[in-house]
Amino acid sequence: MVVEINNVKQQEHKRCKYCLGTGYLACARCSSTGSLVLTEPVSTLNGGDRPLSTPKTERCSNCLGSGKVMCPTCLCTGMAMASEHDPRIDPFD
Repeated sequence: MVVEINNVKQQEHKRCKYCLGTGYLACARCSSTGSLVLTEPVSTLNGGDRPLSTPKTERCSNCLGSGKVMCPTCLCTGMAMASEHDPRIDPFD
C-alpha cells in the first residue's frame, strides 16, 4: 500500500501543469460549449419596433464541437516535458 502511494505521488510530479494530465485544455473560443452563438447587431434607428431574431448557433471551428483543444505544452500526452532531449519534440521540424 505504501509503495502504491509513493507511485501516485511520483506520477503527480510528472503530470503537465497546464492540462493536469488530461492532454486537453478547455476551448477558449466557445467557452467549452462546442458551439458558437451567432447574433446580429441590434439597431435602434429605423425599426425600433422590430422583434429581435432568435440567435443561431454553429459548431465551433476551433475545437470542432468537442469543447476541448490539444494541450500545446505536453502535446496531448499529459506528461510534463522532461528536457530538450524529449523524443516528442522533433528538432528538425
